[in-house]
Amino acid sequence: MTPLPSVPASVPPSGHPPAPADATCHNCDLALQPGGHFCPHCGQEAHLHAASMREFIHEFVGHYVALEGPLWRTLWAMLFLPGRLTREYFIGRRRRYVQPLRLYLSLSFIFFIAVHLLPGDHGLKVTRDEQAIAQARQGSCSSPGSHCTDWQRRLDGVGERLASSSAVQVQKRLDKLAPYAMLLMQPVFAGLLALVFLRRRMKYAEHFVFALHLHACWFAAYLLAIVLPAAATGIVALVLLHGVIALRTVYGTSWWGGVWRGGVLTALYLPLLLVGMGALVFGAALIA
Repeated sequence: MTPLPSVPASVPPSGHPPAPADATCHNCDLALQPGGHFCPHCGQEAHLHAASMREFIHEFVGHYVALEGPLWRTLWAMLFLPGRLTREYFIGRRRRYVQPLRLYLSLSFIFFIAVHLLPGDHGLKVTRDEQAIAQARQGSCSSPGSHCTDWQRRLDGVGERLASSSAVQVQKRLDKLAPYAMLLMQPVFAGLLALVFLRRRMKYAEHFVFALHLHACWFAAYLLAIVLPAAATGIVALVLLHGVIALRTVYGTSWWGGVWRGGVLTALYLPLLLVGMGALVFGAALIA
């Protein structure tokens, strides 16, 4: 029988060189045990080396975008098995998939980066209408003969500051705030789900998980529509069908129940989304 080759003692299976006998941790100054690969107190590697650009990029991407193995299994379930990802989370199968919040953050990060990099107008664009601004100023509190309350003057000041900002300034601030605004809309959508499915007696956190999965799917679909504009109409139809099937899978509705509840959710959510966009534009004009 041919003997198996031995592994050198200086190269552990983890790939981290062992600590020398007189080494101390560079992070917490604790004396390390000879042959140890990690600090027993803070967990930092015992042997450090100058980081390469590849490691920096890997650390950055790994922190902001979920690119580990479960991602592909997660994307398959999210796109082609509507509602299955949420049901798997409910029954406790969580290690095999990317966690809901991280999945949402990963796809939203890719989405907003792609919107800026890909050619064309794909997002909310700010334009300046000088005629409309002039007409609004004629009826403002600063116009001669106006009688405004203190609250009206404050609101008028907000409008004046918005009118005084250039479209480029507002657009830059809008692009900066948009990801945070969409993240804040997730609890709102979860609240609408809890309202529409009040009789299901589900916890709010369960509705929130479904909201994250659904919006993550919408981000992916929107990206596909940007890349394939000729197929945008078909993608929208598939997204609507996907939503109905997801409602059936997660909440156990009938086909008709999924359709009318999906319609109610759309009718409630779109106005709130428009209000959120309006508030975002005002906030983008006010924040320096």
